[in-house]
Amino acid sequence: MALACTEMLPGRPPQQLTFRPAAATLRLVAVTRRIEGAPSTRVSTVELKVEAVALDWRGSPIVVLREQGGQRAVFIWVGISEAAAISMQLEGQKPPRPLTHDLIVLVLAKTGAEVDRVVIADMRESTYYAHLYLRGADGVDAIDCRPSDAIAVALRTDAPIQIDSDLLERLDKERRESEVELSPESTRVEPGETIVH
Repeated sequence: MALACTEMLPGRPPQQLTFRPAAATLRLVAVTRRIEGAPSTRVSTVELKVEAVALDWRGSPIVVLREQGGQRAVFIWVGISEAAAISMQLEGQKPPRPLTHDLIVLVLAKTGAEVDRVVIADMRESTYYAHLYLRGADGVDAIDCRPSDAIAVALRTDAPIQIDSDLLERLDKERRESEVELSPESTRVEPGETIVH
């Protein structure tokens, strides 16, 4: 197995480069090391679905995830390029050349690794943390990543998107205790309301 790419340097003609792994199979040794805080066994999770990619009142992209078969929602603010990558996948649009998340999926396929699942694992100081679980020859390993990247990769591989059930419970409790009360109807994003997707 070999990975090929074209090197483009200013003032030089394009040059085809080929990378051949030393072993018969390329292993994701460097990036699949166990990460601190990632559970080695499954924790209780709730499966989510991406309901929409929209813009908040300031024009910042937001991904709306809702628990499967439930009413609780999770809102994650993301960057513009990540919102576009998620939205394109939801709409079934294929770019003429691979985008970053497409490239990640292609590299994983070449190495024999599969995306097992993604888990939104924590939120600290208004920042969400996620783990991308990869299944390879040596079992399942977790990679620390941004939730937006995890969601974009999961959508491209049909991997489940999950959230730690304790985190979802905490977020729901914080929402109920906040001054602004949201009803299930006020957190539902109707297809006509979406802006980015």
